[in-house]
Amino acid sequence: MTGYHRISAQALGRILVVVMFFVVAGLADWSPLLAAPQSSSESTGPVIVGRILYRGPVPAPTQLAVNRDTDVCGVTISTASLSVDAGTHGLRNAVVHVDLAAGEVSARIVFQSPAVVRNKDCRFQPHVAAAQMGDEVQIFNDDPVMHNTNIIVENSTALNVAMVAGGNPIKKRLKKLGLHLVKCNVHKFMQAYRVVFDDPYFDQTTETGQFSISGVSPGTHRISVWHEILGVVEKEVQVPARGTVVVDLEYK
Repeated sequence: MTGYHRISAQALGRILVVVMFFVVAGLADWSPLLAAPQSSSESTGPVIVGRILYRGPVPAPTQLAVNRDTDVCGVTISTASLSVDAGTHGLRNAVVHVDLAAGEVSARIVFQSPAVVRNKDCRFQPHVAAAQMGDEVQIFNDDPVMHNTNIIVENSTALNVAMVAGGNPIKKRLKKLGLHLVKCNVHKFMQAYRVVFDDPYFDQTTETGQFSISGVSPGTHRISVWHEILGVVEKEVQVPARGTVVVDLEYK
């Protein structure tokens, strides 16, 4: 698999995968997704929509001590890597990817805006994001203190730049596939993730765990989900030539 083969999965507890897939003519719960798919691809074809769910215990946010620039960052930073909607059990910040079928050639699309990494309020924002290899990433420092953006791929440094307060953004192209760990060497508590693929068939879950991916060719595909705490889960599905495939996966 193009992006996840370089990621070490560390699943917590038992993972229950519930996959329901069928062609949908109309379904009330999915009307927001069916009306406006959130996929990164614009091609017409079958649409895969779904929810990533988690019904297990949700730990309280961790309070990390701040060892410098406390006048800007505060004395502690609250982190919550497991974000679950209480009403729907939807899991936020999971990255969903549809593998290409055997022999299929990846499509290439041009995104309307670059990927952005912001050093803001002594955090990397967004905390999790997915992108396509070759996309431009722009790194900003919105804080009045110096930061450092260190991107690590497979235990090797892919980028390490100092970000002075008020400086111009750094612009780079994403040249490596897989899981990108983003760290700040100045403020050790700052950490984020980017998952980079060589195709456009991915999405990131919303606050209620929803995702939508379009442009996938008909046939048998493997759907893979990555989460920074819960790890990776995969399932094969049959994608028809037309219609909407509904795929719900549940971590438990």
